[in-house]
Amino acid sequence: MYFRIGIIFYLWHLYRVCADSALVYKSTNIECFPDPAFAVNATCYLKAINWNKAVAYMDCDLILPLANTSVHIELFKRDYSNRYHPFLVNAVVNLCDIISKRNFFTYGMMFWKVIKKYTNVNHSCPIKGHLLARNLYIDEKLMPNFPLGFYLFSLKFYENYADGPARFVGTVKFYVNVKEMVKIKQQ
Repeated sequence: MYFRIGIIFYLWHLYRVCADSALVYKSTNIECFPDPAFAVNATCYLKAINWNKAVAYMDCDLILPLANTSVHIELFKRDYSNRYHPFLVNAVVNLCDIISKRNFFTYGMMFWKVIKKYTNVNHSCPIKGHLLARNLYIDEKLMPNFPLGFYLFSLKFYENYADGPARFVGTVKFYVNVKEMVKIKQQ
């Protein structure tokens, strides 16, 4: 009898969490580490919009054009001891191939949808001049449902990654809290 009640309660709770609540990917921090040989005047910061959303602003000036750029996308999940451990994603994507539609790698396409919408990188390679991102956030529609918790998206940029000696361009670390949407009461 008690076993059945436990199973029913568990299934009801699982249904309530999956069906009734929407997950949000709220940005909690952003860090930028450019290589001074490639980029100068780099700034990264967050601006809180509401309880469910914070947007990122990034700027940098490229010294050298990026003609064959690859992005090493890694995802980490924070555990109970406040350490980040690898979680699901560890992939290298040639950004120029994704932009020119020569490659349709899943993680690359998700990355391209995000940067195309919020940055001025909306053209084919080479990428040069002033790079900016405005109102950047992770849209829930583009991402699969992750378990609740804190995550780190590490994006390491390289030039000529597959063709020869790769040169490090920079790193962007994007910290995200996957949580249930906070519903604000209307009075």
